[in-house]
Amino acid sequence: MMTAASIPAGSTHGYGEYLHSRTVAPEQGDYYLGPDGAPTEAAGRWLTSPEALARVGITEYPTVAPDDLRALMEGRRPDGEGWLRPAGPDGSRAGGLDLTFSAPKSVSVVWAISDQQGREAIEGAQRQAVASAVAYLRGRVALTIERVDGRQVPACASELHAAEFVHTTARGVSGELPDPQLHSHVVVTSVERKDGTIAAVRSRPAFVAAAEIGAYYRAQLATGLRALGYATEQAGKEQRYFRIRGVGDEPEREFSKRTEEVRRSWEEFRARHGRDPQRGELRTLAIRTREPKLPQTRGELDASWRAAAAAHGLGRGEADALRSTTRAQPEPDAWAERVETHVTRARAIFDERELRRVALEQAPGAALDTDRALAGLARLRDDGRVLTLDDGRLTTARMRTLERGLEARITRMGRDASRHVPAATRADAIVEVEERLGHPLATEQQHAVELLTGPDRVVALGGQAGTGKGVVLDAAARAELACGRDVVGVAVAGRTAQQLGEASPAFAGRVHTLDAYVNAIERDAVALDARTTVYVDEAGMGDTQRLARLTAAIDERGGSLVLVGDARQLPSVGAGGMFARLQERVPSAELREVHRTADRAERDAWRALRNGDPAQAMAHYRERGELQFADTRVAAVDHAAQRYLELTDAHQSSAVALLTDASNAEVDALNRRVQALREQRGDITGSSVEIGEHEHRAHAGDRVIWTRPMTVDGEPRVENGIRGEVVTIDEQSQALRVRLDGSGRELDVAREDAGALRLGYASHVYRAQGATVDRAVVVTGGWETSRENAYVEASRARAGVEWHVARDDLDGDHDAERVERLAQQMRSSRAQEPSISRELRPEATPIAPDEFSRPQPRDLQPEPTADTAGIDR
Repeated sequence: MMTAASIPAGSTHGYGEYLHSRTVAPEQGDYYLGPDGAPTEAAGRWLTSPEALARVGITEYPTVAPDDLRALMEGRRPDGEGWLRPAGPDGSRAGGLDLTFSAPKSVSVVWAISDQQGREAIEGAQRQAVASAVAYLRGRVALTIERVDGRQVPACASELHAAEFVHTTARGVSGELPDPQLHSHVVVTSVERKDGTIAAVRSRPAFVAAAEIGAYYRAQLATGLRALGYATEQAGKEQRYFRIRGVGDEPEREFSKRTEEVRRSWEEFRARHGRDPQRGELRTLAIRTREPKLPQTRGELDASWRAAAAAHGLGRGEADALRSTTRAQPEPDAWAERVETHVTRARAIFDERELRRVALEQAPGAALDTDRALAGLARLRDDGRVLTLDDGRLTTARMRTLERGLEARITRMGRDASRHVPAATRADAIVEVEERLGHPLATEQQHAVELLTGPDRVVALGGQAGTGKGVVLDAAARAELACGRDVVGVAVAGRTAQQLGEASPAFAGRVHTLDAYVNAIERDAVALDARTTVYVDEAGMGDTQRLARLTAAIDERGGSLVLVGDARQLPSVGAGGMFARLQERVPSAELREVHRTADRAERDAWRALRNGDPAQAMAHYRERGELQFADTRVAAVDHAAQRYLELTDAHQSSAVALLTDASNAEVDALNRRVQALREQRGDITGSSVEIGEHEHRAHAGDRVIWTRPMTVDGEPRVENGIRGEVVTIDEQSQALRVRLDGSGRELDVAREDAGALRLGYASHVYRAQGATVDRAVVVTGGWETSRENAYVEASRARAGVEWHVARDDLDGDHDAERVERLAQQMRSSRAQEPSISRELRPEATPIAPDEFSRPQPRDLQPEPTADTAGIDR
């Protein structure tokens, strides 16, 4: 993979020392060791032409002199003849970009067990791949600005001032054996424009292109490894990565243990203290895994790695056996099939960059090099498999056919008026629901019940958050059941299906996840006929593939369909966006009156977020003191965790939501911090058991959540997303007893089932759609923030939501400016869009033969050996 990070102006000296470091007082586990065990310099090499370096005053080539690199990072000429580039608005000169190219773990495993010759060959493939990727970055990404006809326009650089440092271990901590991890740090300090002027490198385009550049690097590395005789195959999440064939999961896990220890130690420090460790503090943390005798020299380190690999069947002989003299033959047909499948996995419409990324990611498994993969994209268009839309974006013929088929089926079913629910039965059902609620249904809710129980075989119900869609569904389902029909409730997420059963009691015992229900239909394991109506809750979260499969199964058996949702809330994770379009093609009702909160100002804020006017909403929350700033993201997490605990002192834990729209790692950070604070307060004490796959431990009193379904003998299974509280711990058997939210049902979770649990204080916003609580605390403001996320986060709570944001996530010198930046992020929509919402271009635009040509890397000097390259600390 490749990651990109900015090097701040004030960090140039320290970063340069890190890259060149001789580790003044080396400790065990801090490895920049030579063959004799002495600290050695991690030699770097320039990825810039000698001519370009000479123009800025550098004559030493290809080895990087530390003073030369530091001068470039500071914006100075290395020969001392003045500044190379102007200062920014604040008077500083940014240090540049740190691009880290990390080889897949299987490559590092094979490197670790290889002899010196094998290591040098693998390092050569790594260096060639990095050089090619940097050249691709230079020729493909607009890292600078040029003036054209009086206007400033983004442009590619003529040259990059870039240096590479190859390291061969992951970071270690005191007392720990480091994992082998072959990776390259490339520091890009500045760019040379076509007119010869020098400028700072624009970081944002590099961040945007990071996935594509990383895919290019991996495809180049895979090609180099195949040239050495290693076979490559697709691997990793969504098959986006590759591995060397023959290296299994166990060796990869073995050589990731220490890296995981460092990560866990860091996370545990954050959980205990609510901040990141300062310099030196991480070294003092207790590490669980200890080696009886840590290696003192490079030779001892190598011996330790090889012994660990041999324990998993990868000795020196096996390393040689992984290589073959028979070259793998390219498989363009398999590659094309993979590209067509994966490029629309997340969205129906994509751009050129996304297409190139997927093409490069899928190249290693088909034994294609980068040139053949990129050139193959023209053939996908010529064959009509990739289509150009009227706005220049792209889709696939397969996705467009799927969307057209779903729309046609739904439209045809919508013309079928074969259902019959007597008006008197409907009226009785409405009265029953009104008696349960203690108040009458609103007029628009009554009209919606009439539509949903009318004759049409397919209908849709839309509505803003908090408008009482569940009440309408309860009345409609009661009416259908009362006249002898059957009803089934389904949702993409298990928790959403359960919430449907709780909000609409008529569905109790009649809810399923969408996938489970379709599988049951196709196995003839459930009854479905013309007297069955299937209600799809939160249909906007259903991707096109799932909705098409469900609709086909219902149609073929004569059933009816009710689609329920809000197109302005969270979109599907996979390619979707069809719900809003289908609403327009079948009889539909829309609920607009919000009942969840009686606070008019709060309702106005929700409406503003929904309609894309977050500035109005954030002004409301700031005026009420419900928009809180922290200097860093870690501090924002800490403040949110503490506020969550304050609120749970006044409300039941299940009535307070702690949400983030960032990564699962932040969910874990929130969970760990809340648990640590509760331990410090004495709320949870005593024994604990390990749960989940994230090294969490649960005590009696902890909140937990299921991350996958769990079967319970003789009882309904527990769905993914269900929450509860640990009641008791059996220390001897390592089992837990958990009380589920809502139902109050208690069940025992055996040790072997505890892997399905994780701490459940916090959750990602995607798990919150459809939920209603009293109060919500939200951490937001990062790049993941969007219009849909903000609307769902705000509208979960009856009595108010509090927002916690980090200043370092938002540009601006003052908080008022940062509020504007936050509003800008909340204005951006990530809604799904079906490809059929766009017309095709009348004629396909052919790709010029040289469109996918790439700049070639500089001629490379003889490679340093593994020993002189150094290893990371």
